[in-house]
Amino acid sequence: MQNGKYAFMKSNEKIKSNVGNFTIETVANYQNFKTFCDFPLQLYKNNSYWVPPFWKEQKDFFKANNPFWNHSECRLFIAKKNNEILGRIAAIIDHKFCETIGEKIGYFGFFESIQDYDCAKALFQSAENWLSSKNMNKIRGPIDGRVDIGLGFLLNYFDTRASLLSPYTPEYYIKFAEKYNMKKVRDFITYYIDLSKPLPNKLKEKARVCPESGFKIRPFNRIHTQKELKWWIDLFLESFENHWGYVPVSGDEVKSRFGIKQIRCTVDSGLFLVVEYKDKPVAFLWSTPDYNQVFRSLNGQLGPYQLLKFFLMKKQVNAGKLHFIGIQKEFRNKDLASFLNYETLVEMKKRGYISAEIGVIDEKNNIAHTTIAITGAKPYKRFRVFEKNIRVGGKNER
Repeated sequence: MQNGKYAFMKSNEKIKSNVGNFTIETVANYQNFKTFCDFPLQLYKNNSYWVPPFWKEQKDFFKANNPFWNHSECRLFIAKKNNEILGRIAAIIDHKFCETIGEKIGYFGFFESIQDYDCAKALFQSAENWLSSKNMNKIRGPIDGRVDIGLGFLLNYFDTRASLLSPYTPEYYIKFAEKYNMKKVRDFITYYIDLSKPLPNKLKEKARVCPESGFKIRPFNRIHTQKELKWWIDLFLESFENHWGYVPVSGDEVKSRFGIKQIRCTVDSGLFLVVEYKDKPVAFLWSTPDYNQVFRSLNGQLGPYQLLKFFLMKKQVNAGKLHFIGIQKEFRNKDLASFLNYETLVEMKKRGYISAEIGVIDEKNNIAHTTIAITGAKPYKRFRVFEKNIRVGGKNER
């Protein structure tokens, strides 16, 4: 159980240390936490491609009552020079993940830094030292606590805006990781669809077979969200149980990831589609308008003014985002993914969307890549997760 209101609050650790020319502060109170969260606003203030995360979502994630912290722990660090904040990093251990895979791997995440390798090095070293003190053998990241929150440094298309639930990072972060002797462990890919072009005939044919076999599509019922979540949580866990980086968790923890409030606020019933067979849900595709086109102007806030602005501007969105598909095991290999993809893309074209993105997709998920190729989508952005050994014979590796 964590001390205090937030997961990072500990009273018996050194708060400040010097690493090279930088002072590293361990975040131990709410004021420093707010500084930690606000730093990217300063770093990216002249960057139109980055979209600020919502302050409330960050705050809620690090609250000690988040079920994630029942099996995890973290430390947050801020890098300063001449009393000016120049970078930040989180070191995170998910003990359930370590137990599941049988390895002692800790994460670094929430990384941001000015374009100064010495600053990045001081942050990496601080995270590494804490993970090493907790007997971790490797440091892996960036992973913002869980792979579904955010992962990877962007590898290409640095001059394009981040789509919803996809990270944006500057090109120099890749060089920082490589210079710190981190090696690639996994890439993740998004796909791009030009919706001004006709959908492929192969996709239409695969979709047409499903209704003939007794499958039908309906929208997610946001009015009865509680009832929908009862089957959706089980199907979500079944669909992702073998995906890289996922671990078995409780239904309550799934709700904290994709909670009732979030679903009610973000669900567009015409784009969150459910496949039923004999009146029972057997598959789903969660898609949304690419709300990042609007969120960029909200600056991470969701007060009454920002909510009004969102509802007034959301009709201007002209792109979509297909996030993920879940299908019960016994109904896989029955073209349900193509059925869902086709109906979703048809709806997006009806709305006048000019494009859509799919993903992010694990580079080794060959089934997903094959299915997506049928839509006519092309590989687009790539995000890289790095890893480094940090303990050899009980000593940090250099």
